[in-house]
Amino acid sequence: MTEEDNIVNEPDIAYTSQKKITFFNSFAEAEDHGLKEMANHSYEERLRNLETIRRRTYGHLLMPDGSWPPLKKTITIVMGTFK
Repeated sequence: MTEEDNIVNEPDIAYTSQKKITFFNSFAEAEDHGLKEMANHSYEERLRNLETIRRRTYGHLLMPDGSWPPLKKTITIVMGTFK
């Protein structure tokens, strides 16, 4: 075994993150913190989260290339009566 076999080649990724561990005194306090974080999301972030939820829930409906199938364009006219 040579010295080169013992060298670990990890990718050059910064391990710093803006996330931090927060400890809560109660479940209600943790829930309030989560709701405040969600309220601070931008519209773009909310739409990204919505798309993630859609893909997890309806992933079986996606096309093989990962896109959504085209929508069916159906118009239904319902006749009503006046009384």
